[in-house]
Amino acid sequence: MIRSLSREKSAQIRDWQFIHNAAPLESIAPHLSLENLKASWAYPRGVLDGIALRLRHSDATLHAALTPEGMIESLIFEVLEQIRVESNCPDELKGCRKNTQTQFIAWMQQFIASGGVEGSIGLLLITIFSTVWMKLNSQAIPQLMQDIVEATRAGIAQDMGPLLVKLKASRNNQAAYGQVAHEVINLVSGLIADEYRNNPSIRTKRKNQSATHLKIEWVPPHAGKVAADFKSPANHSSEQRLLLKKSLEKYYVYNSSYDSESEAKKKIRSAQLATYQDQLNQEIAKQNIPWAKLIRIYQQIFSSQLPKRWQTTEAEGFLDRRYLTRAATSPLQPALYKQLTATSKVNAKTTLLIDCSGSMKEQRVKIAACVDSLVRILEQAGIKTEVLGYSTSSWQGGRPFKEWRKNGQPPNPGRLNERAHWIFKDFDTNWRRSRAGIAALLRPEIYAESVDGEALIWATERLQSSGNNQHGNNTLILFSDGCPMDRATIEANGEEFLKNHLLQAIAWCEQQPNLQLWGCGIGSELRPAFQHRLSWDEDPNNIASTLKNWASEFKAPSFTNKKYL
Repeated sequence: MIRSLSREKSAQIRDWQFIHNAAPLESIAPHLSLENLKASWAYPRGVLDGIALRLRHSDATLHAALTPEGMIESLIFEVLEQIRVESNCPDELKGCRKNTQTQFIAWMQQFIASGGVEGSIGLLLITIFSTVWMKLNSQAIPQLMQDIVEATRAGIAQDMGPLLVKLKASRNNQAAYGQVAHEVINLVSGLIADEYRNNPSIRTKRKNQSATHLKIEWVPPHAGKVAADFKSPANHSSEQRLLLKKSLEKYYVYNSSYDSESEAKKKIRSAQLATYQDQLNQEIAKQNIPWAKLIRIYQQIFSSQLPKRWQTTEAEGFLDRRYLTRAATSPLQPALYKQLTATSKVNAKTTLLIDCSGSMKEQRVKIAACVDSLVRILEQAGIKTEVLGYSTSSWQGGRPFKEWRKNGQPPNPGRLNERAHWIFKDFDTNWRRSRAGIAALLRPEIYAESVDGEALIWATERLQSSGNNQHGNNTLILFSDGCPMDRATIEANGEEFLKNHLLQAIAWCEQQPNLQLWGCGIGSELRPAFQHRLSWDEDPNNIASTLKNWASEFKAPSFTNKKYL
């Protein structure tokens, strides 16, 4: 359907992701998200027709060049462009026009019903979208929606009115339309800046933004831009490494003397650790985990094919010339032949890196149970494992933050918190002896804020330095639920400081030989930065299903055709 309407032969949908020209289209207007196809309120034909019209009437290169950075800015630009292409639906395709209009109105109704307009930013965005949509389509939205946005629309009518006229006049010219869309974005950005002027707290800002972004479910096109810049095939590999090295060097730490790296179990009293271990044992015992089956599956996944070798003294195959004399004197002797045989060997190491930020605390029981079970399976499959974690020693900045304030708060100070790296299990400790360390994941006090980029580099360096890795299959799995969060650092350096460093660290990991990086439970904002992802289900009662799903995802061609095989 999409190919027919868009006239694009390469368009396809795989694994609930839209693929065009062999590349995933990560950013698309939220009312056209393929996840909407699973919702009861959505109109599937409208979603598919909208995607087709986007391919047919929008120049992707020009659109990417005009798209602004910033979460809200890129969202507005994307939705306005989609409204433009849908309004340009040919008159003879009446059914297509009706489908897209029905889907857009259904999405706005769902956004309003789910509380999206309870915040001032959400109400402003839906007012802009509905106003532009009505102008370009020459149709009214339902009366109830008009009543909701009327007050806000009246407040911006004086500034927005001339822009609406320009948008409609230029809807057949993508470049001119994009310039007017930037004027709309500047207007909205100014209104939002006024809204935030009296709310300087970073926590308040993020709370307000979450109320709109999460409900709209928008992944900005620049979310993976930093990492993608270093993976581009257009650049020579040596140039990529040099560029990435320079970028990583721009990340700095105000005072690293308070950072810590320690075994987690040594920070817990023996009696309390025993309680955690009993709790973990009981949680795993409730699960019906097919250990033997999973061990065989994971062993096959992480096995490497060795070069074929000749197996001699066989009863059939090629005649072994070393036994030509025996063939003449004893032709009935059976062991005169040789065969080429293929053998496999498990030569793999896996590091599990756990985000111990406060938002992960509620899921710590399932995380610990999954980690313990996976380590047991991998070890019995012959795969060495290490379990690491990361957080901070304090909330909202520690001693470095106090020193920075005492020294006059110089600009761009770098990281201002006390980094805490935890070792729950190392490569040299087997599963049975390390269970107490893994049980330390249940301790609530270790969950604080997070500095993900430093932890990713730390875990990678430990994995690479753990013995001879020249021909080994090294896998690093990051368990996280979103972007780094350290309030003190973000307030002093900007909201993108830690996130950009994480994206650069991801790109650095992707460049390392004999290493593959996976993300598990990664939030939507960082999902485009990870080439390989594992699914995560928050239900604590289906650990067996989670382990089976991971095995299926590891079996994908993207894993079996790895660079180190």
